[in-house]
Order: sequence, then structure tokens, then C-alpha cells
Amino acid sequence: MTDASPPAKAAALRSEITPWALYLAFTKTSLSGFGGTLFWARRKLVEDLQWLTAAEFNEYYSLGQVIPGANMYNFAILFGYRSAGVRGAVAGALGFFSMPMFVVLSAAWLYQQYGAQPLVHKALTGMFAVVVGLTIANAYKMAQALPRKWRLWIFTLLTFTAVGALRWPLLAVMLVVGPVAIALAWRDSQAQLAADLSAGER
Repeated sequence: MTDASPPAKAAALRSEITPWALYLAFTKTSLSGFGGTLFWARRKLVEDLQWLTAAEFNEYYSLGQVIPGANMYNFAILFGYRSAGVRGAVAGALGFFSMPMFVVLSAAWLYQQYGAQPLVHKALTGMFAVVVGLTIANAYKMAQALPRKWRLWIFTLLTFTAVGALRWPLLAVMLVVGPVAIALAWRDSQAQLAADLSAGER
């Protein structure tokens, strides 16, 4: 007997998710989110809990980035709703900001009191280097989940060049590149579906 595929396994695990489990997962993620929560959310949901496959995580994150609001906050609401309905969405949202809010307020007070100290500046400089490393590591892991199609990597390179190198407005780039990428991906999916149906009829 073979093991279930990653998507099937993730779907089976998601069917058992409760609002309380969502609240705990996103609370732990946000409280451990040094250098941003994206890296830790992916590790928690994909690698530890296995509630999502790497490709599914990318899809949720992409959708959370497109709609207005904080990316990972949107992610928590979207995933929570899919997993446990409205209560799951509320649990995901609360998990992301309820307990961490007190940590942020405490950190803000400490920074206001001691932020001008040279030692604090040096510590923050060192932390920034860690954040850059976490961002690069997460980008590498997310890129591994992309299908091995040259067209997708062209859009990745175009977006990186336009926003990162040329400093073009993010919204303008998304409005131009996004619809084209979506249309081509939809065409590819329809072609693959037609090929699968044709193969099944033989």
C-alpha cells in the first residue's frame, strides 16, 4: 500500500482542522516571526503541520498579496475560512494579531526609550542581516514549488526587474503582468485538461 500523495495528505489533514487549532498555529507563527512571518508560516503550515503543500502555500500567499491588506493577515483569513468556515477565518485573524499585539506594543515602548542607544543600532543592524537571509531562503523554497515551465520564470524575472531594479510602481506592474500571466496559465490548464480527456477516451 502506497502513501497518499502530498495534496491528498494535506486535504485529509485540513479536514480535521478546528478554529482553535488555527488560532494556536497562527499565534505561534506570529510570536516566532522574527524577520517577518512568511518564513515561519511556511515552515509551520507546510513542513511541520503539513496542512498545505508547497504549491498550495504559494497560491494562498499570491492571493493574499494581490488583495488589499497585510499579506500574511489576508493569508490567515483565507486559509482559515477554507479550513473551518467563518469561525476559522476569525480564528486565523485573531491568532495573527491578538497575542503579538502586546509584544509589539512592548517592543515599541522599549524602542522609544532606548532606540537612540548605539548598542541598539548595532543589534538592529545585525538583525537586518538575519532578515535578509530568511527572505532569500524563503524565496528559494517557494521557487522550488513553481512548475518547471520557462514562461513562469520569465514572468518572475520581468516582475523582479520592473519592481526591484527599475523601481516601477508595484500596482502598475501587477495590473500589466498579472492578467497576462493568469490568461496564459488558464490557457495552459485548459490545454492540459483537453489532453487528459483525449487520453482518457482512448
